[in-house]
Amino acid sequence: MPAADLEVQQILRARRRALSPEEVGLPARPPGRRGPRVKGLTQDEVETLTNRRGGYYSRVESGRIPLTAEYLLTLSRALRLRESEYIYIHLRVFGTEPLVPLDPDAGRCVPPVWQRAVNAQREMAYVNDRAFNIVMYNEAFAEMFPSGKPPKNAMEWMLLSDEARDHTLVDWDTAWGPLVLPQFRAALAAHPDDADLLRIQEQILADDRALRLHQRTTNSVELHPDGDRRPLRHAVRGLGQVTMIASQPLSAPGSRYMTILFDPAEVPSAA
Repeated sequence: MPAADLEVQQILRARRRALSPEEVGLPARPPGRRGPRVKGLTQDEVETLTNRRGGYYSRVESGRIPLTAEYLLTLSRALRLRESEYIYIHLRVFGTEPLVPLDPDAGRCVPPVWQRAVNAQREMAYVNDRAFNIVMYNEAFAEMFPSGKPPKNAMEWMLLSDEARDHTLVDWDTAWGPLVLPQFRAALAAHPDDADLLRIQEQILADDRALRLHQRTTNSVELHPDGDRRPLRHAVRGLGQVTMIASQPLSAPGSRYMTILFDPAEVPSAA
């Protein structure tokens, strides 16, 4: 952390002083016999919480040694920083947003107000959590499926369902699978302990068709489908092309709000 970055030092100091030992699971301090009572956590107590010694935290807070991304994550959790504070410090220190969210469960819970946004959308729309579980959708999206009901998990359906591979996602082996599977790998890299993602990975490795695709796309990198245009067979509207628009609810890192624009295939005019 640059020594001149006083704002980061002030954020850390303010959060440290706003916490009591009892709030973070440390024993309460006995009443002091003399002198002013320490407000908040001491720097030594922060070192105990972050498993550091020798004045390490003191030097970080004063800007004498640089922050590392690993220690910033540990420190932010110890000081109960908000996700926005953590992201802000990471941006100031490293120039990028963090790859690992502060809350291990971030992206699992999407605020219910997003259902209202989905319902207000005329086009097909849905929201999935960080593990691609579909948590909200509108009627237009449900109509895309032969059953009239979306699957529980978008990634599992796209990669492993015969309905998706042989019917709905036209040209799956070339237009869908090679772009979808790298997105799954990116999500798993970001959340390697996520139970749902690990379950899907096991199914991919056990499915001959998905496994061949996995082996063929090992070096491919795709983080999101935003702007992609692909062929699709709609259960009601027939064959066409879809353009995907991806955005993220900022309060749920890793989740996605997907809008799917459908354009029917052009029918050749009669001679």
